[in-house]
Amino acid sequence: MTVVREPFGLLPPEQEHIDVKATRRAVQMLAGAALAAGLCAVPQTALAQENPYERGPDPTQQSIEASLGSYDVAEDSVSGLFVSGFGGGTIYYPEDTDETFGAVAISPGFTAYQSSIAWLGPRLASRGFVVMTIDTNTTLDQPDSRGDQLLAALDYMVEDSDVSDLIDPSRLAVMGHSMGGGGTLEASLDRPSLQAAIPLTGWDLRKDFSDSQVPTLVVAPRTT
Repeated sequence: MTVVREPFGLLPPEQEHIDVKATRRAVQMLAGAALAAGLCAVPQTALAQENPYERGPDPTQQSIEASLGSYDVAEDSVSGLFVSGFGGGTIYYPEDTDETFGAVAISPGFTAYQSSIAWLGPRLASRGFVVMTIDTNTTLDQPDSRGDQLLAALDYMVEDSDVSDLIDPSRLAVMGHSMGGGGTLEASLDRPSLQAAIPLTGWDLRKDFSDSQVPTLVVAPRTT
């Protein structure tokens, strides 16, 4: 498990100052790197061969710092009335391609809606992921419930969504902010087959996640 400390919260772009923008770029790069490491990993014996899970051009400093990657992105709205186990959401995905991609579900934090994490959808999808930002069943749901909802969202993406044919079901990840980050850690315990977990300033009453077998990047706030 890797821990990275960052001094600011995750705010919508219009609420940011330049130093927060720099921090969010760092979070974006770290999140992308963690997803790539988890969802694009190959066995040691295959390292000398071309990685079949790489998507898009080789990264450069400029491309990593850009708001969007090389894929055009489409989105589908998913009503909570027609899904089970979570409150609906939005799926962002690369379009005009016959490739398959790793998928990630992302949960907002306590009292928040998916609008607070919507910026992550196109940023990650444009770099070669199928991404679902979810609404939780209620904004007061606790981390264990949010973890269950993240897994339900992944199951929906793989089994029932209109973009299921774009998803490699062996390469799934979870991500979340605040209590959504706590839910990310809870999901990693419940489903060890996940390929990556990224809690962003996560919160949970449970403090010991040493039993998690999922590759995890923890982005933590400063305490000073």
